[in-house]
Amino acid sequence: MKRYFYFGEATVETTGESCMFPLDMFLGMTPGGAAITQMHFSSRNGAATDDIVSVTHTGHTTKAFMTEIVKYMKENQKNPFLVIADRTNINAVTSMVASVAVATEA
Repeated sequence: MKRYFYFGEATVETTGESCMFPLDMFLGMTPGGAAITQMHFSSRNGAATDDIVSVTHTGHTTKAFMTEIVKYMKENQKNPFLVIADRTNINAVTSMVASVAVATEA
């Protein structure tokens, strides 16, 4: 079973701003600022650079966000659809997320 990370803005119905990456393309996370964590994925078009999803998590440190992501992945091992940012599915991870920005090579 293939698993996916889903990222969607609060207004995805009107903006269409969302993306989904296979979990097997996930490379890791790095701090992007005091309240931003960058999630790195193998480029969808095979480029040498990563596709990056920058997650702003207001009121939470990068370490707290990373810890919650790992816990969420562990608790949902059989779930093929891991929602990271989506205002219609509130859970411990999504409640931390203020916004997402996607930079892809594709």
